[in-house]
Amino acid sequence: MKKSHLFNLIKKLTFIVVIIILIFPSYLTKISNAEEIEDLFVIYGEKERGEAQGLILQKNLLEKAPKNMSQYDMWHSLFEEDVTEEERAAFALKLIDEIYPQGNPAKWDEIGGLWIPQMVPKPLAAFDALYIAVGSLLSLNNEGAAWLARSLLLQLYESRGARIYGIRTAPIEVVDIIEKLKVRAPLPPIGGWPNPEVLGRLPYARKIYGYISVDTALVHEMTFLDSLGRPRGGSGVYAWDRARGRIYNVIGGRNEDEVWPNF
Repeated sequence: MKKSHLFNLIKKLTFIVVIIILIFPSYLTKISNAEEIEDLFVIYGEKERGEAQGLILQKNLLEKAPKNMSQYDMWHSLFEEDVTEEERAAFALKLIDEIYPQGNPAKWDEIGGLWIPQMVPKPLAAFDALYIAVGSLLSLNNEGAAWLARSLLLQLYESRGARIYGIRTAPIEVVDIIEKLKVRAPLPPIGGWPNPEVLGRLPYARKIYGYISVDTALVHEMTFLDSLGRPRGGSGVYAWDRARGRIYNVIGGRNEDEVWPNF
């Protein structure tokens, strides 16, 4: 082995040990012998190889995605039954590439607007694309798929708004996603895997339909959206009923009229 290569290897292993000590002190209490430390190094090696293969897989899937399909049609295709998981992953990755600034899920807070004339909020559709991509990737028999899925989810977690509206409180599908990631990409992020409060299910994005009063939206603990479809505290022009999967126009006044469509 060349001295330069040996030096780089020692340097990398030392860095990993320092990271473990600083970030995962609780994990050290579980490490009782050299064999367990060696296992952790193996996982880091798997991570490096898996992420490299994941980037290749991402490129290949993006090349397979349709070139001239609208964003709305791609989003709609994510939930069609006759689509294979590989096709679904390709649709989702393509939509992520287009709807997130620079294709980076960490920039979820910068997304705004509605698809017209369908009146579907893009920020919520961005959550759908990310979660469908991760779920579909985890169903593929490819060593890099799980690490690519892990990378996408952790990028989303960098967004403060996404953590609040899409991870700390998440659709039921995300619980299954996290459990699968623990097995197939067994390296916890800084602070450990999130333990989301389950509320609603995919798709998060819906066509805005019907009217509801501010009072009723507050009583049913709905999430308000601004004019660009972005979740906001306080009040907004739309009300997102996450539990029932509806989005309404918000009107002022008391809820005396039957303007709330039946479920």
